[in-house]
Amino acid sequence: MVYSVIEGVKIKKYYSLIFLIFFYLLLYIILFCLNDGEANNSDIKQSNNKIKIAILDSGINKNVDKVKDKVVKQYNAINPKKKVYDDYDHGTAVAGIIISNNPSRLGDSPNAELYDVKVLDKNGKGEISSLIKAINWCIKENISIINISFGVQIDNKDLKNSIQKALDSGIIIIASAGNTYGTGVDYPAQYKGVLSINALNSNIKTADFSAKGKIDYSMVGVDLPSINHYGESGLFSGTSFATAYATRVISVLLLKQNKHITSSNIHSFLNSHTTRLGKKDIDEYYGYGILNTH
Repeated sequence: MVYSVIEGVKIKKYYSLIFLIFFYLLLYIILFCLNDGEANNSDIKQSNNKIKIAILDSGINKNVDKVKDKVVKQYNAINPKKKVYDDYDHGTAVAGIIISNNPSRLGDSPNAELYDVKVLDKNGKGEISSLIKAINWCIKENISIINISFGVQIDNKDLKNSIQKALDSGIIIIASAGNTYGTGVDYPAQYKGVLSINALNSNIKTADFSAKGKIDYSMVGVDLPSINHYGESGLFSGTSFATAYATRVISVLLLKQNKHITSSNIHSFLNSHTTRLGKKDIDEYYGYGILNTH
């Protein structure tokens, strides 16, 4: 009889424990939802205070000093069975601008992991199908930022769908407007949601080769310091390199903030870190303006 009374007390305590567990679990779920779902892919992408940047280009020579130990994974979208190497001497320079430790010229460098994706051949040419494969690979790798320092003049439905799929996953895509001398903006930079970057000269005026049209932001893109695929220092010009500079600055800004930033709210975030140029709210040469580096 005594045993039965004690057992009854145990059962009551057991149910009380279950109630407490359920209560705290419900409270956690409510707080998670109010926190705008921040415990999601974006947190994984920027875990350990590092940001995952995919450079879709001609490849990176990962053995040169300025990018050594930064490239964590490679993928050859042209021929997945072959190793990645920079045989066009473009991707390494882009990577150098994004992560080189040269704060006096380019501002702070991001704590980044580089994902090297080859989509351009030794002649700087590539197929849309390779670019689509590269973008899909980036989605699977849970990339934070895709840097595309090249473009094409012709729209492509499959490419547009692939870009939208990446944007929907939260990836921020930064692409060069193109060295079109004011005749238009390349794709994929022209797509809605992609950050289109134009180039400025050292006087913070539009560079002669820059594009005109759907521009989101502008960055200096003339005589930027970086390295070639031999590791030799040099100066590089073009909207390609202005785009790399933008990726560098945006990466640093993202790592410094505590908000949940994806492709859906990146404009509102960046506009608070931008100095307006031009006469319009969003100018056809300058976009919203130049991104602040300090």
